[in-house]
Amino acid sequence: MSGPRATASREWLDFVRREYPLTEVTLVRDLGGNYNLNLQVSTRQGAMVVRVAPEWVGTDRLVAVQAVRDHPRRRGWPIPRTVPTRAGEGMARLHSRLVEVEQYAEPRGTPMTTWPAIGAGLPWLARLHDALRTAPSPPAAAHPPMVNQVEADAVLGPAIAAIRAWVLFAEEAAYVVAAERLATSLASARRRFDLPRQLVHGDFWAGNVRLAGDQLTLLLALDFRGERPRVDDLALTLFFVNEHLGRDDTSPDRIATLRALVDRYDAALTDPLSASERAALPYAILRTPLTFLRDPRPRRPGQPCRADHAARPAVRMGAASPRHPQLVDGVQLTARRGASAWYHADG
Repeated sequence: MSGPRATASREWLDFVRREYPLTEVTLVRDLGGNYNLNLQVSTRQGAMVVRVAPEWVGTDRLVAVQAVRDHPRRRGWPIPRTVPTRAGEGMARLHSRLVEVEQYAEPRGTPMTTWPAIGAGLPWLARLHDALRTAPSPPAAAHPPMVNQVEADAVLGPAIAAIRAWVLFAEEAAYVVAAERLATSLASARRRFDLPRQLVHGDFWAGNVRLAGDQLTLLLALDFRGERPRVDDLALTLFFVNEHLGRDDTSPDRIATLRALVDRYDAALTDPLSASERAALPYAILRTPLTFLRDPRPRRPGQPCRADHAARPAVRMGAASPRHPQLVDGVQLTARRGASAWYHADG
């Protein structure tokens, strides 16, 4: 799913002044975001965030997102409250985009980008998964238009073929080849797991999660939430924190650290991970960089190929083939008591 992010302009602020019971609305800064336009504003009613959705987010999806967001918030989770419009609605529309306003929460504590914060955050991911099992799950909540995850049965050939049709630099072409090899290797493994599905967060790491010691102080960005195996959500967190903190480290110490994170997550669950979930987790981790192949779009002159994001981590992890010895060692992070979570290299 593609489409440009909205541009910050006076029009959005004028619209908020008309549609929301807020006065003295003044822009503070653009908070960033890959798809949403997120504007921090000051008002007489307090600091707010004006969020302008991409054109491909429909009313049903945003209503579902707000309902699911409200479910843990009402149970004490530190999630900002949505501010209703003058008409009492949860959103308003300008042109082809939906606009919502929520209370701004000043970040406290540490983002989930250090080993201590990651260790403190994984039990909260488990608790969130438990909480979301009882959240409302209409089709629009279960099936997001944009996801940070690739299903085990995803067909990536057409996307790879589309990227190959572009004019690529030599390094980019090498990354695409590596990503294709990873996708092919995973498909040839022919491992199928019958895993339970539920609502999950979809982007649980970095600045979306703030912690003070072991306490969660802020949870943001539930826009990628959807219905999928909970280990796919765990896999995304493990992949990106490993990327952030040194993707080239395949030492026994790093593997032990990742295994300990899985065990911390597992220990906080109401229903512990099953043997099938632990066996499926390495495959889910390896699929994560392939997410960036799902949305190929023509590049502008001089623009890097988006496939770089998929293939570069795959190459650095030694993931061009699951027979790579570093990879075989690395994906056994879910093994417990010596039981391998990978398949035999010759099997």
